[in-house]
Amino acid sequence: MEGKPEYRGRIFRSAVTLLLGMMLIFSGCLSEAGPDGRPSSSSPGGSDSSEKSDSGRPSPAESSGSSGQESSAAQPSGKTDLPALHVEDGHLADETGSPVQLRGMSTHGIRWYPQYANQGAFRFVKEAGGNVIRIAMYTDTENGYLAAPEENVHIVQRAVEDALAVGMYVIVDWHILSDGDPTVHQVEAAAFFETMASAYAGNPAILYEIANEPNGVSWDVIRSYAETVIPMIRKHSPDAVIIVGTPEYSFNIEEAVGHPLPMENLMYAYHYYAGEKDTYRGLALAAEKKCPVFVSEWGIGNDPTGETALEEGREFVAFMNGQGISWCAWSFCNKEEPYSLIRSDCLKTEGFTADDLTAVGRVYYEGMPGAR
Repeated sequence: MEGKPEYRGRIFRSAVTLLLGMMLIFSGCLSEAGPDGRPSSSSPGGSDSSEKSDSGRPSPAESSGSSGQESSAAQPSGKTDLPALHVEDGHLADETGSPVQLRGMSTHGIRWYPQYANQGAFRFVKEAGGNVIRIAMYTDTENGYLAAPEENVHIVQRAVEDALAVGMYVIVDWHILSDGDPTVHQVEAAAFFETMASAYAGNPAILYEIANEPNGVSWDVIRSYAETVIPMIRKHSPDAVIIVGTPEYSFNIEEAVGHPLPMENLMYAYHYYAGEKDTYRGLALAAEKKCPVFVSEWGIGNDPTGETALEEGREFVAFMNGQGISWCAWSFCNKEEPYSLIRSDCLKTEGFTADDLTAVGRVYYEGMPGAR
């Protein structure tokens, strides 16, 4: 049955309008999309770039994990001109066999103080005479790796890229503490290190610290853990320098000296806090025995009288520099505690001067040029 002319006209006009609307929508989608079909304003992780800070790092809410979103790590470049290091005669050495001493700072927990993981902050360490940054990624804490693995990998990789960009070596630190037995999360550790080592395969500037401070376990347990995790790194970076934690919060190094792992390019962690420990004879023993030791964390706390042990700290860093022992001081942040590099009332995140440092931070700073 034929319709009325005016009715047919309304149908025709409606069809044309619908067709034009669909064309406009399709055109708008094309103009907003990049070559791969993602919106051109999106970050590599797919979130809008307006949610990022000016530096390209997460906003404070994203850094704390309160956004509830996981972000994928950007493809790392890993560019570096630094020479490869290896372990020789109890020390780090360069490609010619000349001894190398690494000196620098450890970040605090990278999820707690991410604002200090930037090129400007790392450049301050380099200009002071440092040449290494340790990226401390807590594992079994709120917002740690176990709670948000992809997000932590993303943040660690960005920090690594910033350190490489200013020409520094980097230690990727699996920062166990409350989870003192490294075998408890051995599967997760192996996955993390395989991810990092594959992303930076063969990169001569990356060192790996596989267990920050084992505690409550024997050296045999740590050895077993190391024998499982190290192959995950060696698969991609066969010559990487790897630092193995030692018992009693990496303070008891004697067992590692007497019973080392039968692998190349390994070092053993030693941690020391002036004022809180009354001796570092274990470190002196390791140096005497030419055991490859890396003081991957040290700091200056308060002595039994409550005074900050500044003189003990100066003596300790002078000992390490005199022996050519590599070290990282704890920590690059403004937390109100004795060990911090930056004063708690200083809100800068780069562009530091000596006036921005704590009394403890000045000891770290003055020790970075090495032996004089």
